[in-house]
Amino acid sequence: MDLVKDILRNMAVIALSVAVFLAGSFSQYILSPLIADKTLGLVVPCAIRILVTLLLAWAVSEKILKIDAESLGLKLRKFEFSWIAVSLLLPLLVLAFYTFVLPGKAFVAKEGGLSGSLLYGFFCVGLPAGVTEELVFRGMIFRYMKKSLGEKTAVIVPAILFACVHIMNMQAFDLTDLTLLVLAGSSVAVLFTLMALKSGSIWPGALAHTLWNFLIIGKVFGIGDVVNGSANDSYIIIPVESASKLLTGGNFGVEVALPSVAGYILATVFVCLPHKGRDQPPDFPPP
Repeated sequence: MDLVKDILRNMAVIALSVAVFLAGSFSQYILSPLIADKTLGLVVPCAIRILVTLLLAWAVSEKILKIDAESLGLKLRKFEFSWIAVSLLLPLLVLAFYTFVLPGKAFVAKEGGLSGSLLYGFFCVGLPAGVTEELVFRGMIFRYMKKSLGEKTAVIVPAILFACVHIMNMQAFDLTDLTLLVLAGSSVAVLFTLMALKSGSIWPGALAHTLWNFLIIGKVFGIGDVVNGSANDSYIIIPVESASKLLTGGNFGVEVALPSVAGYILATVFVCLPHKGRDQPPDFPPP
């Protein structure tokens, strides 16, 4: 009976956390068209989305879930160089694989559009999703589930949920597309979760998530015909001269292709290795 109650509570927490995420996303969505200046129209809604999500997550966690800011992972602990290295190397190695290992030749598709692509990629795709998704999935959901259902469940269940949430980005899919998405989405979610667990903070995962989105799906570089479930509209396009969904990622894009999955797994192995001088994350308060 206690287990059933814990499961029901966690389902409610998931619903509440998703509501927090949607509220933040909606604030960015409604503000963007209201600001005439192109740069401010990207920067201000991004900042508001992050602020709204942070405030709502803090309020819900503090008042309802009884998780304080430190246990939620909001406290910025000592930032290891290894977190920065893995955050940069993961997307750069994937870009290098598709640029130099496969025969496709990269080309500039938007002459004169670099600054716009950089601003859009960072403030519309990279930073807001990187911070808010980590706060909701590796902050609220993971932290509550860890203290109520245990660490293993808290790593696995939100990872699968994180993957399934991204199904909405797909225009069409078959069984192969769905399998690749669940495998890749769960793999990268486990990576971000372990970064949060090892560091005691959501911020290393937020950095990795932000840089991945910025470099891989942020319209600066675009690999293949499909990027994050949409037609490739990037500044630099890197064609994938293969029909294999294992390399193209099918109707979602190379984020779920096997080279990316291999990158997620290698990064996860690195994160799990012992690092000299690493701070121990704080214990979570009892429920």
